[in-house]
Amino acid sequence: MASKIIQYLAIICLVTAFAVSRGICSSASPDQRFIRIAILNNVQEFEVSIRGKYDIIHPQTGERFGRGRVLKASLVHFKENGIQIGDQWYPSNRIRLTSSKDVLLRCAEINRRYRGSVDILLNENGTLLVVNIVELEQYIKGVLYHEVSNRWPMEAMKAQAVAVRTYALYQMKKNKTKEYDVTSDIYSQVYGGKSAERFRTNIAVNHTVGQIMLYDGKILPAYYHASCGGHTENAGNLWEHALSPLEGVVCDFCRLEPHYAWKKNYRSQDIQEKLNAHGYKLGFIQEISVAERNESGRIKTLKITTRDGRQRLMEGIQFRNIVGPNTIKSNNYEVVMKGYYFDLVGKGWGHGVGLCQWGAHRMARERYSYKEILGFYYPGVEVVDYHQHPPGDLP
Repeated sequence: MASKIIQYLAIICLVTAFAVSRGICSSASPDQRFIRIAILNNVQEFEVSIRGKYDIIHPQTGERFGRGRVLKASLVHFKENGIQIGDQWYPSNRIRLTSSKDVLLRCAEINRRYRGSVDILLNENGTLLVVNIVELEQYIKGVLYHEVSNRWPMEAMKAQAVAVRTYALYQMKKNKTKEYDVTSDIYSQVYGGKSAERFRTNIAVNHTVGQIMLYDGKILPAYYHASCGGHTENAGNLWEHALSPLEGVVCDFCRLEPHYAWKKNYRSQDIQEKLNAHGYKLGFIQEISVAERNESGRIKTLKITTRDGRQRLMEGIQFRNIVGPNTIKSNNYEVVMKGYYFDLVGKGWGHGVGLCQWGAHRMARERYSYKEILGFYYPGVEVVDYHQHPPGDLP
């Protein structure tokens, strides 16, 4: 009897291992430890190649469409209500590529190798959506190098790894009914797949495996940014989050670090044209001034005065988004008018919510531990292993 039970359990383990290796297990549940990353979306075509043994299956039914040892570079595109890979056409609106090694995706936007499996799905408009399904810890290794330098102090990298993992699990819970949990760009977390893994950032991930931040038993939307400029932002000023750990703190740690201060010169006519292109219908700009700031010092409202004396109020966040968030590095600045030109003299880089990365860098150099760093930027959080303390509902 005991031998039959052992045989039965062995079969179950083999089946489970097969399912995980093929990516058949659901990727929507954090308990499965798999995350779905949208690598490409609304693309007409891209190139794929696979190293090692591979299978091409249906992600939901497990039906095998094909298999092989090596897939040479092949063009992927939509064809006749199916998906064409090289010379082979598959009569399905979604297929999954699995490999014993990795999958290389190449197009104008990317040229990277990915672990796990890759789903190719047809959008309703005939374009393609490409989703990488990978184990969560491997995903974090593919993110960390893009968020911090692999030469940074280890405690800063460990703090960043916990923030990345926490944010990822939050998005997995939030988007579990959608086709993917996160994107691979700045609108989620920049993810470079296997190509982005580095030795020291991998160590930081391995030393914090499973660790996330909870507040009141619920997983935290662990936002972070490059530099806060002296005060982190209240998340409630940007998003619908009324959470104590994200209300903002005074930070002196980034004061001597890069991106604390910046200056940018603009021509008034160029700004006028950008605003008009977004429907503002302004005349020639005479002056731009700060009408109101929030508690962190960031601009809440700007006042734009045209040469004919008209005035227009505009949200600082909207102004930054229109002009360009990479040129206006933060929403904390002074406006210095100079005739037909003006300067923005500012502090910080990014939205300012949560972890200040350059502040964390300084704290680590001053011998703070990664948990002390997290506790400073997210006051009141608890760092736990989510395998032992599964997070509750979203806050």
